[in-house]
Amino acid sequence: MRSSSTKQVAENNRGLNGRFFTLRSRLYNALALGLRNDEGGRRWCCTDVETQRHVVRSIDAFLDCISSDTSQHPLVKESLADIVPALGTTLVQKNEAVMKLASKVFVRMISVVPSTILESLVLDVVHPVSSSLSSCHESVVISCATALNLILSSLSSKKEKEVWKILEETETIDNLIHHIRSSGSKPAEFFLETISLLSKILWRFPSSRFCVWNNTALMEVVASLMHEPILSVKASVLQLYSTIALCSNGAEKILDSGNSNSLLQMMVECMDGSNPNYLQLAGFTLAECFSVSEKGGSKMVESYCEPLVKAIVNGLSLHSHSGKLTKEQLSLIKVSCCVSKIICWPGKHHMHFWKLGIESVLVKLLLDDLHIKKLTQFFLSSEDFSAMAQDCLSANFLLVIKPHLWDILGGLAAHCAEDFHSQMLQNEFHLNILITCACLGFVDSLRSTRQSCRNAVHEPVCRAVLLMIYSPSKYIASKAKSILSGMLKPNVKEDIKYLLNTLNASSSSSSSSLSSGVNTVSDNLQVINLISLACYSGLPQFRRYVIKNQGIKILLSFIQKLSSSNHVHGEGLNNNTSKSLHYCDHNMKICCYGCEEDWQGEESFLVYGLLGLAELVHHVGSVKGNNVDWFELTESEMITEVEKICINSYASGSRWYGAYLLSYFGVYGFPSKLGNRIGNVLSGDEDEHTNLRLILANQEHVNVHGVIVSVGCPSLLPSEGKTIGRKEIRLSAHVNHHALLKLLEYVYSGHLKAGEEVVKKLKTLAKHCNLQPLLQLLCRNRPKWRTRAPTFDLTPALGPNGSHFSDIVLEAKGNTYEGWMCETCSVSHPHLHAHKAILCASCEHMRALLCSGMQESHSESIKVDLGWEALVRLVNWFYSGKLRPQPKYGCLWHNLNEKEKLDEVIPYVELYCLSDSWLLEDLHKECLRVIGSCLDSVKMAIKIIQIGADCFQWDLVELAAKFIAPSYHHLRSSGELLQLDEQLVDIVRVASVRLTQRVHHL
Repeated sequence: MRSSSTKQVAENNRGLNGRFFTLRSRLYNALALGLRNDEGGRRWCCTDVETQRHVVRSIDAFLDCISSDTSQHPLVKESLADIVPALGTTLVQKNEAVMKLASKVFVRMISVVPSTILESLVLDVVHPVSSSLSSCHESVVISCATALNLILSSLSSKKEKEVWKILEETETIDNLIHHIRSSGSKPAEFFLETISLLSKILWRFPSSRFCVWNNTALMEVVASLMHEPILSVKASVLQLYSTIALCSNGAEKILDSGNSNSLLQMMVECMDGSNPNYLQLAGFTLAECFSVSEKGGSKMVESYCEPLVKAIVNGLSLHSHSGKLTKEQLSLIKVSCCVSKIICWPGKHHMHFWKLGIESVLVKLLLDDLHIKKLTQFFLSSEDFSAMAQDCLSANFLLVIKPHLWDILGGLAAHCAEDFHSQMLQNEFHLNILITCACLGFVDSLRSTRQSCRNAVHEPVCRAVLLMIYSPSKYIASKAKSILSGMLKPNVKEDIKYLLNTLNASSSSSSSSLSSGVNTVSDNLQVINLISLACYSGLPQFRRYVIKNQGIKILLSFIQKLSSSNHVHGEGLNNNTSKSLHYCDHNMKICCYGCEEDWQGEESFLVYGLLGLAELVHHVGSVKGNNVDWFELTESEMITEVEKICINSYASGSRWYGAYLLSYFGVYGFPSKLGNRIGNVLSGDEDEHTNLRLILANQEHVNVHGVIVSVGCPSLLPSEGKTIGRKEIRLSAHVNHHALLKLLEYVYSGHLKAGEEVVKKLKTLAKHCNLQPLLQLLCRNRPKWRTRAPTFDLTPALGPNGSHFSDIVLEAKGNTYEGWMCETCSVSHPHLHAHKAILCASCEHMRALLCSGMQESHSESIKVDLGWEALVRLVNWFYSGKLRPQPKYGCLWHNLNEKEKLDEVIPYVELYCLSDSWLLEDLHKECLRVIGSCLDSVKMAIKIIQIGADCFQWDLVELAAKFIAPSYHHLRSSGELLQLDEQLVDIVRVASVRLTQRVHHL
């Protein structure tokens, strides 16, 4: 009988045969030839070529006996820990023959051994393999690229940072770029492996993208490969472009290049269903990356609208051409869903989706064929149809793509034309199924929120129902309202009370809870509640109940709290991602996308709240007669609150719905701080700077400023050139004097106030002048979903077209600026041709200079104590109310050196100091915000402390001191603070002490 220890050994070695032990023995005999003793213990080191060959072959032979069953065995793991150092050391010895052999064995090892087993050894694998990419031997480069590709495909996020550090140290990207640029005479496999690895690195590590898209020579080589007939090469090119386009700056570089149309054409052609799945997937992936931004989505639609839409619909239709979906087909359907989100952008493409029967395609993705057949076989009442549709939805068919389907349906409904009707559909019954299923999902979600079942909440389906109810198409809106009303009717009173009580409780909570997202109800549930209330407000038979239960008062109170708790957001700087990128695949590591204007994300709270409030205010007249206390504020206070939102928000959605709501109070347009300042020019008594006289048929006239009218309403001016003195322009006999004054009020301030009688005359004038946003508001048409709100911006007047209205020149300090040239005159030193009317309205200091009768008021030019870059931003602030251009952000910022970063920030420091003495409070705050967002080094902070102290700007000093406070003790001991005098060092010390006290308090 065998001893128990013998039995244990046998048990431990189960699955291992004699061949395994023989090969393992030979392996260790070979490894022993290169083991050396050193201070750290025994390590493998051998320079003898024959010994190296023998070891590599022994490793290769040992890998033969590793299978999925044996890979988890302790002896295998132990052996791998000895194999990897030996194989890595051999690879970096630079002997061509051995490198070829060792690199191939690395590929085999990574392919055979599960990634979970290799995870602890991955750094020891990556370093020698990435180092060997500098080799000039094609087969070595191919094998090393293949090996790294395999590693990165299964790399855990825990190891990403360390792996990226190794790739940087071994100059992997530089080596790959070199190989790709010189791959013309090399085999296709060489190009495919190197470009595939580069794409994988860019996908994994966002910070790697800049050096690729910024390499002009590389991008030219890649562009030349678009015309290669080999399909795998086309797929690799598309793959590389996709990973570059994950960076906003990279995407813009591609779209602005001369090759963009050729690339888009190739992309759309590869998306065609006649191509292999892998090539289609490469095309769709690039389209998805472009569709992240409005610029990318719009360019695709403008260039290749019909073929793009056809490819998307075909991609979504894969399920109908085959039985069970493969993994690759499901991936293609998912990416087709993502690309189809181009419907969220305005354009001409929406109708093409309907022409291709998108309603039938979506139904077949939502429900399986058996359930669709059941719904179409019987004539059912609306209640029975809804019940059967509910059963169909419960079948869990393709759950992963359902949120995408609702986004597609909602987007198409939002962008339908007003005259869209059933004859434009290929299958009206399928659209009925979609609307019914969406309404069922909405009701389920509403019930779930009442039970606080967060997992059951589905914002996309609720948003789709909202967009159908408020669709410009009366056909879709009436269908959705009819179906939803029937489903909501049994519980309408309980639902509305719950929604209003929940919002009221949120409004009563502390403002900090709203701004931080920590609330009595989660943000996700809160959005559902707002959408639900907006939907109830859009249903005529239930709207009255909302109003009578103080719906207007509660919604307004909620919106007030939101607008005071930073949900009304401003422009962002140096953000790596944007919260507005709702439509992206969450696996995409996008970068450098700033706060792009959007109608979703954090802004959705205000959008849905204002939408519901506007609908209630629109219909409150029918309830007012019943002496209902519909809200506590007076009408003027209500206007003030909504104007604040329009003024303080940079986001289009809330500005559009704020303006739409104001139209019901006789205010039309988009209020802004700058507009209010410029508007005072028109209402003032002085007309010193006016240079045009608009004369009506009855000889009444209005003196105006040509520069302001030329930007705000060019249709009022003749198409002639330079104006000398005051020019007279005679207007049509159809132009009413009062209407003209109101139109000019809009031109000068961005908004106007008018009664109903004047509005009728204004509509005609606004239409003639092609002022579409104003006309839309005068007609009280609902805002079109996701369209940009106009901004009050006079900067076009600074271009060539506004120069002939210029009556003052602003000069920067210093006489030279590299590359500077004036488009208007031949003066060589940096200057700007500006306009006294705008400068005086925007800045009291400028008014004092130009209108006081002092020497400057008679001068043709004024020298401003600012460098050229700062002067440009100051004038842009006067003309637009925005600090532009903003500093570089994302990878553009991170790839600047210390001096270049400081050069980016200095103009804002100059402006910060000037704005204090000129009493420009808003500019002062904005400059401080920008400077704070750019502070990222001790050297920059110390420099700003010195400048701030020299200019007596102690808030600026305090800002920079807080930045370096955590490093105070190190900086003091290293002597880096010796540049500062004792007073400034003490400010940093105090900031450090306060920081320590706060940390201890926490």
